[in-house]
Amino acid sequence: MKKLSLSLIAIAVSFSLYNYDSTSYAIGIPKNETSNPQCLINVPKFDRPIVNGDINSLPVNAESDKFEAIYPNLAIYSGDVYVEQGNRTVLADKVTIDSKDANNRMAILDGNITYQDNLIKMKGNHAAINLNNNDSNMNPSEYHLVDRLGRGKADEMKLEKNRYIILKNGSFTSCPVDDSTWNIKGTTVIHDNEEQLLEVWNAIFSIGKVPVLYSPYLQLPTGNKRRSGLLMPTFNYDSTDGIDFALPFYWNIAPNYDATLTPRVFQHRGVQLQTEFRYLNQLGLGTIAFDWLQHDKKYREDRKILLNGNNYDDNNNRWLFHWKNDELINYNWRLFTDVTRVSDNQYLTDLNPKYASQTAGYLTQFYKLAYNNENWDIALGYKHFQQFHYKNLYQTQPQLDITYYNYDLGPLKFKTFSQVSHFINEAKNKPNAWRAHIEPTLNYTVTNSWSSLATETGLMATHYKQQNLKRYNRVNKSSDKKLDSNVNRFIPKFSLDGKVIFERDFKFMDGYNQTLEPRIKYTYIPYRNQSNINNYDSSFLQADYVGLFREQSYSGLDRIASTNKLATGVTTRFYDSNKIEKFNLSLGQITYFTKSKTSENNNELDKNSDTGSITWATDNFWRISNDIIFRSGIQYDTRIDTIALANTTFEYHPTSDKFIRLSYRYANHDYIATVDERYKRSSDKLYKQDLSQAGVMASWPLSETINAVGSYYYDTKLDQIADSFIGLHYSDCCWGVTMQYGRKLTDWDNTTHISKYKNKLSINFELQGLGNNNDSTAKMLDFGKLPYISTFE
Repeated sequence: MKKLSLSLIAIAVSFSLYNYDSTSYAIGIPKNETSNPQCLINVPKFDRPIVNGDINSLPVNAESDKFEAIYPNLAIYSGDVYVEQGNRTVLADKVTIDSKDANNRMAILDGNITYQDNLIKMKGNHAAINLNNNDSNMNPSEYHLVDRLGRGKADEMKLEKNRYIILKNGSFTSCPVDDSTWNIKGTTVIHDNEEQLLEVWNAIFSIGKVPVLYSPYLQLPTGNKRRSGLLMPTFNYDSTDGIDFALPFYWNIAPNYDATLTPRVFQHRGVQLQTEFRYLNQLGLGTIAFDWLQHDKKYREDRKILLNGNNYDDNNNRWLFHWKNDELINYNWRLFTDVTRVSDNQYLTDLNPKYASQTAGYLTQFYKLAYNNENWDIALGYKHFQQFHYKNLYQTQPQLDITYYNYDLGPLKFKTFSQVSHFINEAKNKPNAWRAHIEPTLNYTVTNSWSSLATETGLMATHYKQQNLKRYNRVNKSSDKKLDSNVNRFIPKFSLDGKVIFERDFKFMDGYNQTLEPRIKYTYIPYRNQSNINNYDSSFLQADYVGLFREQSYSGLDRIASTNKLATGVTTRFYDSNKIEKFNLSLGQITYFTKSKTSENNNELDKNSDTGSITWATDNFWRISNDIIFRSGIQYDTRIDTIALANTTFEYHPTSDKFIRLSYRYANHDYIATVDERYKRSSDKLYKQDLSQAGVMASWPLSETINAVGSYYYDTKLDQIADSFIGLHYSDCCWGVTMQYGRKLTDWDNTTHISKYKNKLSINFELQGLGNNNDSTAKMLDFGKLPYISTFE
C-alpha cells in the first residue's frame, strides 16, 4: 500500500497540470493572477495606458545614438536603440527598418534585444518584426508574460496575430525568475493569450531536473477561462476506505451548459463514477448529479456482519441522485426543486457526498411550482422524505399554498393565508389525512421614527379528514389520543405589539450613542382541544429572544396552543460615531395568565406550572474591536428550573487568513424532549444526556508560505471527541500542497454506547499560475463535520 500511495502522489502532482476552473458560468473572467503580491515583484509590468484599436497604423518613434538613412526606404538605427509604436517598445543595439513594401514593413533587430508590449516581454540576440501586423520571430530567446506568472526559453520564438506565442524547443513555468521547481518542455509550445491556453507537443514535465511525465500532447490553462479538460485531482486516505483518489474531467459544453465526470477509486470499495451537469436556461439555474458505485466490496462485508447493529439495505450497487433548481421562469413563475436520494441508509456515512451532510437522518425530495404578483402568492409543492433510521416522518403529497394580500384599505392591511395538504406516512400503523386551512387576518399599524404599535386579529379555520384510524385508535384506546375521521377547528386570535426607541448620547464614551428599546406584546388565542387531531407537521419552537414574541409556540398547523400571554423585553444598543453597532444586549420573558395547552393532558415540561413567568431569554452581541466579536444567548425555563439552552462564541479575526474561534453550546435533556420524540419515549441512557459541547477552530499562518488550520470539538457529557482535524498548507510562488488529518465520528455502538470513528488523511497539490487556485484555507475549513461559518457575518 505504501508503494501505491507514493505512486498516486506522483500522479496527483503530474495531473495538477490540468487544473482547469469550472466554477463559473461567466464569460470574460479576468486573467489569473496570484494572490501573493510578492510573487509579482520581478514580473514585467505594463504601466502606460493601453492603446486600443489598430495600432499598426500608428507612427513609429525611434531614438538611437546613431542614425543612417538610405534613400528611399531604409533606415538604420544603432547604439542604444529605442523604438516605440502604440503598446510595443523595443530596445536593441541595432535596428534596421525596411519600408520598401508598404504592406510588409519590417524591422530587423540585432544585439541585446528586449521587446515588450501589454502581453509579453521577450529577450534575444536576433529578431524580425512585421510592423504592419506585429508578427515577429526571435532566436534564441527568453520570455515572460506581463503582469502575470509565466515565463520560459526557446531556440526560436514567434509572435503571430498579436495573440499566439509559438516556441520551438521551448519551455514554460509559472515559477518566479529565481525558482525552477517545475517546468514543461516541448518541441513546439503555443501560448494562446486570447484563449488563455498553453499547448505543448512532445511535452516533458519535470520537477527540478527530474522528468516525471511525458505526453505527446498537453493542453494547459494559463487563466480562468472555462474549457474542457482535466481538473485538479484529489488524494485522500482513511482507516476505513484506504486510498481515495479522484480525477475529475470538466466538459465545457456551451456557455450555459457544462458537466464534470469524476472517476473515483476507493482501495477497499471499488470504482465510483461521479457526474454533475449544470445548466442555465428557461427553467433557471440548476444542477443535476448522479453517482454510481457498482459492487461495493466494503459495504457487502459490513452488511454480512451488520456492523454496529445498523440496518443495511439489500442492494448490490450504490448510487446518489441530486437535482436542484431555483430561478424565475419569467416575471411571475418560479420552479424550485431540491431533490437528493441515495441507494441505502449507510451511503452518507460511507461515501460523504458533497450534496448532503453525513449527520442527516433523512433526505428530502421537494418540488415546488410557484406564481406570484402584487396580490397573490400561489405555490404547489410535493415533499417526500427518504428516512434512514426512523419511519415516522409525514410527507406532503401534494400541498397547495395560496396567500392573498390587500394593502389598499387605508391604514388597514388584509391578508388571507390558505393551505390544502395531503399527509401520508410510510408506517402502516400511522394515520393519513387531508387538511384544509384558511386564515384571514386584519392588521392596523401606527408607526413613526421612534415607535410603533401594531394590532392584529384573525381567524384560523381548519378541516381534517383523517384516514387509516382503526389500528391507531385500537392501539391507543386507553389514552386520550383517539382520533376522529372528520374534525373542524375554529380558533380566533388577537395580538397587540408595541415598541419604543429611546436614544441618547452616551456621556461615558465620546462619540457613542445608546438606544433603549422596550417592547411589549400581548397575544390571545383561546383553547381548543386538539387531542382528536394527529400531529402531522408541528414541532415545538425554540424560545430565544426573538422567539419570545412569536404568537404561536409550535410550527405547522396541527398544534395551535392556547395563548394568554404577555411577552416583554428590552434591547439596548451602542453605536460609535460612524453608526456602527458595537454592542447590544436583549433581555425578555414570557408571562402566562392561563396555562398554554392543546389538550387536557398536555405533554409539556411541567404539568404543574400553570401561570406566571415561564421563559426568560437573553441575546448579546459585542464587537470588542474590528477584529474581535463575542456572541451569546441563554434561555431559562422555570418549568425545569434551569437553563434550557445556551450558546456562546468568541472569535478573533485580524486578517483574512488569521482567526481563532472558541465556542460552546448547551441543551438540557428535558427541553430537548419537548422537540424530539426519541427523548420522550426512549429508556436508553444515550437519550437521557444533556448536550454540552465545547470547541475551538483556528487558521493561522506559521510563515509566509505555511498556513495551519485545525478544529477540536469535545462533548463534555459523553466525555468524547465530537469532531477534530488539523491541516497544513504550503504555498510559494511556484507550487503548493495541502495535507489534512482528521478523526471523524461516524457511528456508535447501540449496546456499549462507544462511539465509532474513522481516521482520514487528505493530500492535494497545486501549481501556481495554471488555472484558478481557489482559497485553500476555505477548502481546508470544510474538512470536518462542523464547517466554519464566520461570526462576523
